[in-house]
Amino acid sequence: MDQLLLKNVALEGYQEPQSILVEDGRIRSITAQPPQVGPDARVLDGKGRLAVPGLINFHTHLDKAGLAEVIPNRSGTIGEARSVLFAYKKTMQKEDVKRRAREAIRRSIQAGVVAIRTHVDIDPSIGLRGMEAILELKEELKDVITLQVVAFPQEGITESPGTYQLMEDALRLGADVVGGHLSIAADFEEHAARVFDLAEHFGKEVDIHVDYDIDRDYTKKSIRADGLAYPDALGIMAMCEEKMKRNFSANVTASHLCGLDSVDPECAKQIIALIRRAGVGVVALAPNNMFCNGRGDLCNTRRGVTKAKALMEAGVPVFFGPDNLRDPFNPLGCEDMVVNALLTAYACHFATREDYEALLRMCTCDAAARMGLKDYGLKEGCRADITLLDAPDFQQVLCRAAKPTALIRGGSILFQNDAATQWQAKAEALLAPAEGC
Repeated sequence: MDQLLLKNVALEGYQEPQSILVEDGRIRSITAQPPQVGPDARVLDGKGRLAVPGLINFHTHLDKAGLAEVIPNRSGTIGEARSVLFAYKKTMQKEDVKRRAREAIRRSIQAGVVAIRTHVDIDPSIGLRGMEAILELKEELKDVITLQVVAFPQEGITESPGTYQLMEDALRLGADVVGGHLSIAADFEEHAARVFDLAEHFGKEVDIHVDYDIDRDYTKKSIRADGLAYPDALGIMAMCEEKMKRNFSANVTASHLCGLDSVDPECAKQIIALIRRAGVGVVALAPNNMFCNGRGDLCNTRRGVTKAKALMEAGVPVFFGPDNLRDPFNPLGCEDMVVNALLTAYACHFATREDYEALLRMCTCDAAARMGLKDYGLKEGCRADITLLDAPDFQQVLCRAAKPTALIRGGSILFQNDAATQWQAKAEALLAPAEGC
């Protein structure tokens, strides 16, 4: 029997350090006292650090990762990002996508990530080259990371003729989720309908980019299906209405939803209530949104991050992610989920220990449930996917921007690094009071 004992670790919800016994890749027990193990067991001393279920990046774009220096966005605007990417995609080759994505995955694993949901561009300019590249990596790297792939019509569907057929091809090829781009759709209802058509036909769930741009007139309103008036410039209502009209039972997720922060407060409450009734989840993407939005504002600069706390308080499932990784949409984007959690906490006004505990769940158990990951978590019987973070609790993880010191996947130690402890020991020696003081 293959055994691994992870002893002396902090766990959320436990007052005292615990020991986690892993046998044949699964968690056998969690106990205060280290259990007896065989002579060949591997033993890892957590030294009081926080053990969490393997971190999850719920929203990113691996096919674009690392393009910031190749196609820089000199204005930092969303418009320039879209235009330079569109021009470059015509020349983008599968091996180039694989090389850059592989590097982003390597960085992700070093950051303690065990699963990623990645959106991949599908349109006539790149065809299926990006999708083929990411699906090949999904298979090649399945022993070290789980990839869930979204077919994403970056340039629109009807706006980019031929895209719908390519979306069908991508789903036949193996894409896991149907994406959409209501942020640029000329007709919200038509775009939403075509996305749900694909999802129903292929038996997939939905994850749509919606209401990214905040420079729209949200004062013009029309009466919708529920008899209430909503801003004409928002696409989220079409998404919710389409889900309810079809009684669509699979997961539906709205990514970005920046426009929610630009409508009047009463209207925002009304939209949040509609999202809750429809059973739609929301992804807050603070790093990207703060980078691109509000660049034309001369005062009271808007950041365009969705109302995460108000959504959560209303019972809407909320997740977060880094979105773009060093590409024209965010040249500073990084794979470190602790850094992204910290940015999300600042941008979304998280303030209490309960907020920070929720933030941890958003990038672990909540994201895992949304992705349909089986046997995930820090409980007996679960698969042993464990990230060890260099702090005793998640609030301290955020305070210190703490790095992972070990990553365990399926009972295998992917990496172990005690450099932080060595640094601390050196610092304590240097800062110790001099004799006679």
